[in-house]
Amino acid sequence: MSVAAGYNGAIRIKSSDATLGTVAEMGTWSISGPNRNLIEVSAFGDTVARQEIGTLTGQTLTFDGYYDGTDAEMRTIVTSLSSRTPIRCCTGGGLFPANLRLYTNIADDLPGAGYWALSTAGTTTATIYITGMELGQSKDGLGTISFTAAVSGDDLKWSTSTG
Repeated sequence: MSVAAGYNGAIRIKSSDATLGTVAEMGTWSISGPNRNLIEVSAFGDTVARQEIGTLTGQTLTFDGYYDGTDAEMRTIVTSLSSRTPIRCCTGGGLFPANLRLYTNIADDLPGAGYWALSTAGTTTATIYITGMELGQSKDGLGTISFTAAVSGDDLKWSTSTG
């Protein structure tokens, strides 16, 4: 089994027509789901509850790390993420923020290079909604930040590109 060096992970997003910017100094990210909803279909006389499989719910993302309030690019991205503006899969029509990417490894020459992101092919309705954000500051001067997000309209797909 090959593994990717954790120090080469990153989270990047486009907040304008500029290149992808790095979201804070992230330390961890995770993807959970998708999950299936279960529909209760029990009736009178059933001795055991019955359920049917329903629709899929989208994935949930979490990412957290350190925040540097003196970094202008970081402030722009964090402000964009906390503005309740959905994150689009594509940048067509000037829709920003867009193209959130969760990298396992940003170095092409190491195992595990690539990222998870919404597919940019076919659909422009796939969206990520930031559902929670926490920003903190400790007495030792370390700023922390964490985000929770919900994926709607599609699932994150793997890309072996690091671009």
